Amino acid sequence: MEQPRNSRGGGARWDMDRVRYGLPKPPAPKRDIKTVAEVLKDVVDSFEQPVQENTRVLREAWSELVGAQIAAHSEPGFIKDFALTIFVDHPGWMPELERLRRPLLMKLQSKYRELRVRKLRFSLQH
Repeated sequence: MEQPRNSRGGGARWDMDRVRYGLPKPPAPKRDIKTVAEVLKDVVDSFEQPVQENTRVLREAWSELVGAQIAAHSEPGFIKDFALTIFVDHPGWMPELERLRRPLLMKLQSKYRELRVRKLRFSLQH
């Protein structure tokens, strides 16, 4: 016997088989209601920005380079035209990173010569 729920005949076939075999109506699945904002937030959060391989290496060693406290509020973004852009999550941390600009650049140039970083830029992350 053909399984009535798996048939491709449409809803009319299901209604006929349900009456013929005395099958109960299948219960609707119980789902929590979500607002559109919740659904969109989940969708947008699942997007992942592409990351350069050399930036991935820097992100792994970032807390060693700048310290744990500053690493919690900043991260390497991308390298373009020999300049490393560093994203900062709060404007209050910008002066702290500006103060560390020269020592950080020296560390990057000595440890990661293959990246050829010549300049640092700081950008507020949105």
